[in-house]
Amino acid sequence: MGDFHIIQEIEGDFKGPRQALVCGVRVPFYLPIVDIDFEKDLSRFETREDDVFIVTYPKSGDEPAVTLSSRPSPRFIKCHLPYHLLPMSQNEANRSKYIYVARNPKDVAVSYFLFERSYGLWSDHVLAWWKRRNDPHILFLKYEDLKKDLYTNVRTLSEFLNKPLSEDVIAKIAHQCTFGEMKKNSDNFSIKNVNSKPRFLRKGQIGDWRNYFSAELSKKFDEILEIL
Repeated sequence: MGDFHIIQEIEGDFKGPRQALVCGVRVPFYLPIVDIDFEKDLSRFETREDDVFIVTYPKSGDEPAVTLSSRPSPRFIKCHLPYHLLPMSQNEANRSKYIYVARNPKDVAVSYFLFERSYGLWSDHVLAWWKRRNDPHILFLKYEDLKKDLYTNVRTLSEFLNKPLSEDVIAKIAHQCTFGEMKKNSDNFSIKNVNSKPRFLRKGQIGDWRNYFSAELSKKFDEILEIL
């Protein structure tokens, strides 16, 4: 990781995953090879008008920007970068499209804790994008809405991307994007991981946090969210 500051949290017998501090953001070492020029590549990365960024709070590492630069257009780029680090053209007329997917923080807390939480605060990440949700080039989605009505949200996505689809195609996409269908092809969503971390697709359920949160913990969580 070059000159990046290396972080590793140790508490008692527990040793957390190694991370690098990049532009003030913790980046976990999930991949066997991490691009040592990540920070430089990120600052030099040029977006294209037909780029589509899909951004979420992370459960995996990000693809090095240098790899993306050689892809032909249109590029679909999935990443977990905070808003202030994401490449964005200053020319609004040529700006890329950005799709942000948020999820109930209680389910995120459980899912990410079980996967290894090491990328910073959920609140900082989501709120930065929430404040920009009305920007014309950003589509802010919620995991729970996608789970409840994939069909309508696929149509919303096609309209946002200016890619009109027939009702039949929308239905097929919605079916292929169900958690059950994706899990059948879990190899497409797995991480080549040096430390054999937990599986990428866990449950995908709404409200699974209730199996882990006590009533008291849920109340404290709600109080924190009210402050945010």
